[in-house]
Amino acid sequence: MRILYHHRTLGDGAEGIHISEMVKAFRHLGHEVLVAGPIGELKQTLIEQRGFLPKIKHLLPRFVFELLEVAYSAYCFVDLSRKAKAMHADFIYDRYITFNAGALWAARFCRIPLVLEVNAPLALERSEEVDEKLYLKGLAHAIERYVCTNADRTLVVSSPLRKYLESVGVPQGKCIVMPNGVDQIKFKPRQKNSELMQKMGIPADSVVIGFTGILRPWHGVEMLIKVVESLKAAGKSVYLLVVGDGPTRVDLEKDLQQAGLAGVSMITGRVPHENVGEYVSLFDIAVSPKATFYASPMKIIEYMAQGKPVVAPKMDNILDIISDGENGLLFDAGEVGSLHEVLLELVNNAPLREELGRKALTVVASKLNWTANAQWVVNESKKLMV
Repeated sequence: MRILYHHRTLGDGAEGIHISEMVKAFRHLGHEVLVAGPIGELKQTLIEQRGFLPKIKHLLPRFVFELLEVAYSAYCFVDLSRKAKAMHADFIYDRYITFNAGALWAARFCRIPLVLEVNAPLALERSEEVDEKLYLKGLAHAIERYVCTNADRTLVVSSPLRKYLESVGVPQGKCIVMPNGVDQIKFKPRQKNSELMQKMGIPADSVVIGFTGILRPWHGVEMLIKVVESLKAAGKSVYLLVVGDGPTRVDLEKDLQQAGLAGVSMITGRVPHENVGEYVSLFDIAVSPKATFYASPMKIIEYMAQGKPVVAPKMDNILDIISDGENGLLFDAGEVGSLHEVLLELVNNAPLREELGRKALTVVASKLNWTANAQWVVNESKKLMV
C-alpha cells in the first residue's frame, strides 16, 4: 500500500521515536511511505532546522503564533492533497497536532481514508500551561473534537485518553485504543553487559533497580530515591541506575548525596536511544515511578521487551499494558510506601522477577510492538477502502 504519513513536530524526544518506528514498521511490512510535514523525514532533518523553529515560536507573540498554527491547516490541506494525488496514496496517516484539520480535509478531497493518531489531550494540556497561555482555547478544543470525530479511524494510546475525548464530545465507540509499541530487535533479551557493568562500577552482587527517560518532575525519580534509601537502610544490596538526563538531574544528584546513595547509584546522562537497551540489560528490576494519566509509556514496553520485571503505578493507562501480578507489579500511584513494598518483594524474590519478565516478553511478542500496530492500521485501512 501507499501511505502518506503526516506529522507537525520537531521529532525530538518520544515523539520522534514513535514517528520513526511506525514509519519503519510500515516499510518493513513492504509498504511505500512518504513522510510529509514541516520537518518531514526525521533522518533527513538538520539539527539547525530543529533549532530554528523553536526560535520563531518564542519570538512571536503567543496569539500570532496560534493564528499561524490555525493557518497551517490550509497549508497542510494543499500540501497533502498534492502529495496524495501524486503518489496515489491509499490512505493518510496523521499524528494529530493542535489546530490542524488539514489532513482530514485532504483525505476527504482525495476520497481516501484518514487514520488519526492521538497521543495526548493537546487542547487540555495547552489550556493548563502556565508559562504559555493558550489564547484560542475554545477553537483548539473544537478542532480537536471535530477531527477526532470525523477521521475514519481515531487511534488513542490509552483508555483514559479515549474516555477524556468522549467526555468532551467525541462519540462513544469512535476512539480505538492502541498502546505504544517497541522495536523487538533494538530492545531484546540479552545477557548483562558485564564490561559495561564493570566500567560503571556496579557491584556484581547488587540487585540493580533501573529507570530510563528524560529527567522531568512528573517522572517521579525522587520517589525511587527514597525507596532505595530505605532498602539500603534495611540491609538490602541494591544499586540505583538512572539512564537519562534532563532538567531535574542536578536536584536528583543532590537527593542521592543527601540520602547517602552516592556510592550505590548513578545518573548516566543522555544515552542515544539505540544504546539504551545495553543499559537496560543491567537492570534486575525496571521502574516507572509516575506517569501522566493518558500516556502509554514507551519505557515500560521497552523494559518488557527485554524480559525485565516492571514496577509501575496502578493507573488505568498502565493497566492497558500490564496485568498486575501477571507480567508486572503495580503499586498505589503516588504512594512511596506502596512502591517500597513492591520493590522489596522483588528484591527478595529472584524467581518472581524471572517469571514476570518471561510473561512480559510474551505480551510484547503478541501485540505490544510497532510491527503489530502497523499491521493493524493497514488491515483497517483495507476495510475502509472496500
